[in-house]
Amino acid sequence: MPQDNQEIPPATMVAENNPGVAKTKDAEDTTKSKDETKESTTDDERVTFHCKLCGLHERVHYLGRDPPFVYGLEFCEPTYIMRDPFQPPIPKWKSKPEYFIAIGAYCIRCNEMVCKDNACSFYFKNTYCLTCTKIVANTFPMDIQVKLKKQLSMVH
Repeated sequence: MPQDNQEIPPATMVAENNPGVAKTKDAEDTTKSKDETKESTTDDERVTFHCKLCGLHERVHYLGRDPPFVYGLEFCEPTYIMRDPFQPPIPKWKSKPEYFIAIGAYCIRCNEMVCKDNACSFYFKNTYCLTCTKIVANTFPMDIQVKLKKQLSMVH
């Protein structure tokens, strides 16, 4: 977070004020929507994730649907993804798929970042934070409502 006396490049300000916009490294870059992607190559370029419910704060490698380091898989929604920190890095000359962790996504209803933990989100066609899930639960099919009630009973 910049100090009060530091100047903030315009693209960075847009990214900080809008959770649907990925941060760009250069102020001259154009901003990216949630449907576009952001992959980082260094720690300085990582995308920041912060769950609104549990406060999980993590710097991830990618925000989007089709991470270049995961082969044969495309996510249904923009997802915060990081390489598995417990696996050694794959040499660049090998085209071997890497292990990854899907950290979180945006709630389809309130557009807030939520992690994939059962205490924070529920997935049915899209990710919902548990706050919104409770509001729209009666619109889900009955078998999904049963699963949701079981998840909610385990959380509380």
